[in-house]
Amino acid sequence: MTEKFSEIMEDLSHHRAPDIGPDFEAGIWSRISQFENRQLARGRHGLAAIMLVAALSVGVMSGGDEAIASSGSSYLSDGPDYSPATLLHVLP
Repeated sequence: MTEKFSEIMEDLSHHRAPDIGPDFEAGIWSRISQFENRQLARGRHGLAAIMLVAALSVGVMSGGDEAIASSGSSYLSDGPDYSPATLLHVLP
């Protein structure tokens, strides 16, 4: 194991490290920006999908309900007249 390691290290010592270009850092930051944009887009699409599923579920569950008109009396419409003319005692 040690002999193999020594051979690998000796082989690496003869190779020269590649030069790093001047735009290397800018390339890294642009790549990070791309990753962030993809992640944010996935989050937005996921949230939109959840909202769509929730809306469709509510629509499907409430679609079978019957619309029933209330026959009970309304507190505001069946009592005294609360129109502005009546409240100000204005005669027509």
